[in-house]
Amino acid sequence: MRNKQFIALLIAVCGWVGCNNKMVYHHYEHVPTFGWEKNDTLYFSIPPIKASGNYHEEVELRTDESFPFLGLTLLVEQTVWPKGEHHHYTLNCSMADKNGNIKGRGISCYQYEFPLADLHLQEGDSLQIAIIHNMKREIMPGITDVGISFCFSPHQSAGR
Repeated sequence: MRNKQFIALLIAVCGWVGCNNKMVYHHYEHVPTFGWEKNDTLYFSIPPIKASGNYHEEVELRTDESFPFLGLTLLVEQTVWPKGEHHHYTLNCSMADKNGNIKGRGISCYQYEFPLADLHLQEGDSLQIAIIHNMKREIMPGITDVGISFCFSPHQSAGR
């Protein structure tokens, strides 16, 4: 079991380091400490990119120990400008296994990364991203920050 966890950690670190060298955008929006309200949309604006190519996008979450669920469902709407091309995603974030063991990195605060999309963009394209949670509970406790990371990925095929 430990070998599987070590290999998974090693792959995650290698992927993070590989993407980090080509990071185009990385930003977090803070969520109020009392909880993330269902109607509170978080917005991210990726400025015009400098090079055409394939890009990898991830949603990142930070939680504390008060997060009460095994997972979180997010609705992500994205517009690529100037084309006006719209993308809609439902992202099911698995944050703990069925026994409640947390999958994130950390001790009392946890960090998660969830792949969102691989896109082929042209020089000058920009993105507008909106994220809301899609849980039955109106106020979602335990989420402290929601982020977007966006990196150039020359060897990845675009497809979502």
